[in-house]
Amino acid sequence: MINRQVTGNYELDARITGAGPSAAACIRFAGGGEQASVALDIDSHGFRLVRRIGGERTVLKDCPGGGPPPWEVRVLKKGNFFRFRVNGNTGWIRGPSGEWDGVYDPWENTLGLEGTEGCGFESCTVTMLSWLDQRTEPVIARGPKGSHYEKQIIPGAILEFEGRFYMYCMAGMEGDQEGSSRRTIAVAESDDLLSWEVHPAPVLSYADAPGDNLYVNGAVVTPEGRIVIMYAVQQYPSWLGFMIASADNPMGPFMPYSANPVYRHFNDAAHEFDLQRVDHPDYRYIMCYAGYTPRPSGGWAGGDRGYLLYSDNLVDWREAEDNPVFSPETANDWDAVHVRPRSLNRIGDTWYLWYEGCNAWTPPDLTGRAQSCEREQWCEREQWCDSVGLARSRDLKNWSYYPRNPALPALGIGAERFDNTWTGWPRMVVKGDVGYVFYTGNAQVGLRTIPVRLLTDWESEGGDTIRII
Repeated sequence: MINRQVTGNYELDARITGAGPSAAACIRFAGGGEQASVALDIDSHGFRLVRRIGGERTVLKDCPGGGPPPWEVRVLKKGNFFRFRVNGNTGWIRGPSGEWDGVYDPWENTLGLEGTEGCGFESCTVTMLSWLDQRTEPVIARGPKGSHYEKQIIPGAILEFEGRFYMYCMAGMEGDQEGSSRRTIAVAESDDLLSWEVHPAPVLSYADAPGDNLYVNGAVVTPEGRIVIMYAVQQYPSWLGFMIASADNPMGPFMPYSANPVYRHFNDAAHEFDLQRVDHPDYRYIMCYAGYTPRPSGGWAGGDRGYLLYSDNLVDWREAEDNPVFSPETANDWDAVHVRPRSLNRIGDTWYLWYEGCNAWTPPDLTGRAQSCEREQWCEREQWCDSVGLARSRDLKNWSYYPRNPALPALGIGAERFDNTWTGWPRMVVKGDVGYVFYTGNAQVGLRTIPVRLLTDWESEGGDTIRII
């Protein structure tokens, strides 16, 4: 066996040759310490993701589509997400070392390469992926008990006004309505996008609008200089549509529009979107929202898709003729069920879209051992694995997907991390030559930054390539 230590995210490319029906190879891609190691076992029948602890071997996923070697293999590690390709057959998994069992994937891993007799590695390279620096703490943490953001504070929209930045957040209090209850719109201020001060009172509350939960997603300055925020309203568990409120300055007070909602989506479940003022000759504003689509074209399973709307006045909206305009890249990978548009940014003549991608899988039955695990509820039931992806388009209809998605995954190295399992609600601000990407991890606001030159160059993340063989 050939072993190599790697630190951080990476992309492994290998070519494996051999002969005979018993040819098989193993790539250990995560762990390797005392707790757990996870490997890709390949043979003529396909490949399997296998977790080993001591002498115990557990098959996490069995992916068909094999054939005799040679095998062209790709392993992609992005935080706690791993994606795989063997001769065009793909697979994915999140937290394979055992997130569900309190065992997290380490930042430092031992890669191991091994083949049976007559089967070997012709070549193998590992490219380090250095996009998006990691931060240990959230830039905006949950508030003290009794505050309007005691349970959740999640980035919704960011506005630059007269040299200062304002972040409008979905703020939640303790409760059992999908993570919290009594959601209001909080505002935080910053001069540098790094340090934020949360205002002690919400700028808009369920007391000011119908419903009991407000989900802010957009903020713009109108040609008249008014500040308008757009938000979804929920009368739990039903959704009442998208609404707007306006104010003379970013701190409010905000007055809801008298004829709200300004848009009622055709399905009940929709509360994630982005709003942009573009001043196009045919429309002033665009909105791209995630709407549940029970029967997508192509025979895919039902899930969230991206819908594009146009408006001249924020009140009257018309749909793009070819909605939905944004769908998953593939029917069976990490984002195959839901894609939720969250942040549109135009750089040159290209739109960059940060979105939530979601798929599901069921961890193995760990009955008995799971009783001592703080995540006992993971076992024996389907888990939804949210993460953040990136796509781009020149016309907001034809998209290319970042080839190393998910672009902003959870780090996953330990329970002490605020973003240890999932990420979502991304919102990017481009200032100078840096992209500031805000997101939520464990219902708090995280931040990762990236040079724009790397964001726009999808050929490389700027890391070194190591030749193992």
